[in-house]
Amino acid sequence: MSYNQPLVSICIPTYNAERTVMSTLQSILNQTYQNLEILVVDNASSDDTLSLLGQVTDPRLVIHRNERNTGAEANFSLCIGLAGGQYVAVFHADDLYLPNMVEKQVRVFQDNPSVGAVFTMARLINDRDEIIGEGILPPKLRGKRVYHFAEIFFGILENGNFLMCPSCMVRSKLYKELAPFDGERFGTSADLDMWLRILEKAPIAVLDEKLMSYRISAKQGSYQFRFLRTEEADFFKVMDYHSSVKSGVMAIPRSALSKYEFQRSLDKTMRAINHLNKGESAEARRLLRESVSTTAFRGATRSIGRPRAVAFWLCGILLLGSGHLRTYLAKGLDWLMRRLERRVI
Repeated sequence: MSYNQPLVSICIPTYNAERTVMSTLQSILNQTYQNLEILVVDNASSDDTLSLLGQVTDPRLVIHRNERNTGAEANFSLCIGLAGGQYVAVFHADDLYLPNMVEKQVRVFQDNPSVGAVFTMARLINDRDEIIGEGILPPKLRGKRVYHFAEIFFGILENGNFLMCPSCMVRSKLYKELAPFDGERFGTSADLDMWLRILEKAPIAVLDEKLMSYRISAKQGSYQFRFLRTEEADFFKVMDYHSSVKSGVMAIPRSALSKYEFQRSLDKTMRAINHLNKGESAEARRLLRESVSTTAFRGATRSIGRPRAVAFWLCGILLLGSGHLRTYLAKGLDWLMRRLERRVI
């Protein structure tokens, strides 16, 4: 089968990305698929991001500068509004993309006219570009390429969000119809809400190939926030909302619900550790107590394929009942929590 090369818009929202943006841009310029417009939408950076980008002479690069910082979700939405291609991807300014990623995604669109978006899997890298983990497609979803709402939704209830945000490419018409990202309601998980809204309109494809490197850096604000956060993760806002909307039209398996509640218990355990690190032992104990339930236990027994997560939760229970071992258990849990960040499933 022969393929044409429609224009693809690669958007790179930036904010103080001088350390990584040139490597990211080079990985996009090196794509085997060449019919690109590369839109950098800078969110009022105060470092050398723009001066570095100004040295690039490739005519496909267009730079747009916001006069003030609009916030991440609003900047993502602006990217989509500026895009002129048939397909649109919003890539992160600190990630790296394999040379054939865009070509493979476009081919999926052309082979599957009904598909609204294409995702890929990723390797996880640190500040030194060293591989520290990987994104994993849940076992139940392996062996196929195109998925509908229920398959993905149940998979996320059971395993967490495995859809790699900066791997996503979407049909432009659909993206523009559904924009903006709802950051006001869903905060840092507004992207997940967007993927579920896309799935309500069209199936998606997920390439079970690691076609990009997703950076996890201790210097990222989002990374630091995870290890300070004491409020419930925004992920649950999205899933609770869509679960309530779909409750009358879609039967959610009890096994998926129990695994979802296990995820909530894991989140409470993580928040408890953050409270302990802040010296707030009463709040930590309250959350640890709330993390123990019959539903969470059922979810843990059904999550045997996630041994680190189960071990983390069980250690949280031990921490609840510990005395003089509390300090050592808390340190161990903090270490394990950071290890969990390196394996996405």
